[in-house]
Amino acid sequence: MPIKGLIKQLLIPALAFCAASLPIASALAQEWPARTVTLIVPYPPGGNVDNLARLLATEFSQKMGGTFIIDNKPGGTGLVGTNIVARAKPDGYTLLMGSYSTFATLPALSRMDPEPLDSIDVVAGIAGYIPVLAVSKQLGVKTLQELVALAKREPGKLTYGSVGVGSSSHVNGETLKHAAGIDMLHVPFKGSSQSVTALIGGQIDAVIDGVTVTPAQSGRVVPLAAFYKSRHEILPDVPTAQEAGVAARLPTSTTFGMFAPKGTPPAIVTKLQSTLERITKDPSFKSKVVAMSLSPDYTPAAEYRKALEADLKYNRDFLPRIGVAAEK
Repeated sequence: MPIKGLIKQLLIPALAFCAASLPIASALAQEWPARTVTLIVPYPPGGNVDNLARLLATEFSQKMGGTFIIDNKPGGTGLVGTNIVARAKPDGYTLLMGSYSTFATLPALSRMDPEPLDSIDVVAGIAGYIPVLAVSKQLGVKTLQELVALAKREPGKLTYGSVGVGSSSHVNGETLKHAAGIDMLHVPFKGSSQSVTALIGGQIDAVIDGVTVTPAQSGRVVPLAAFYKSRHEILPDVPTAQEAGVAARLPTSTTFGMFAPKGTPPAIVTKLQSTLERITKDPSFKSKVVAMSLSPDYTPAAEYRKALEADLKYNRDFLPRIGVAAEK
């Protein structure tokens, strides 16, 4: 048989198969979800990730007509729940509410094979957690530039609190020191509430965390800058660090996002993405998310993955420089 005829004989069935697959994929997306969808939260109940996931589960149930439930699987700073989803059947019925720390920080601290971002599919970024730099009222400064000037006059004397070595509040503090060329003493606490209590009482001078927003609203601490790519909607008059004159390198990726087992049908992922984008633009949803001290920030999958990869690369270089060594 001539080569041209052979190619034609092989190509026609292949094209027919592809054409037949399109209606199947479309039907699959239309039928999904035909049963309960489990949204894994890799942290305990009550935190930011859990609260956001529960709000989304309600929204999904209303808009898709199915049932979405939350299953908390805490442990390993998000790794336990992430691994459960990575090993789940890729049929759209097991999803992950993931966070920045699991994908962009942990792999910089410990060798993983495969790394979380390589073992799972990115659906979209959803919302950002906005840390706010706040200082004690006793310190007497009202702008970030005033804080930097004071720290330069008294190097090593000022203190900032965090929830432990390697935590986001610790990295934020060291980022400020590095960007502004100042020296401040790191004081780790067991939790955010303890660090904020110490800040209000004047036992420490500064904290960079989202939990400073409430005491800032009530005037118990002085907010100086948002350590995020945008201002905090609850504190709209507080500038970002860059707007305040400190060119700090901050995470480029959205803090919280949705992920699915690798190989989840594209038609289902697309349906998830379009619904998520619609939800995050809804004024009612936005107001509820802002009340959680979060910022609605829908980010398409390719852009979100690229940002997480860039942040991981940065953390691999920066964390060892602030004394957070990676495991060998």
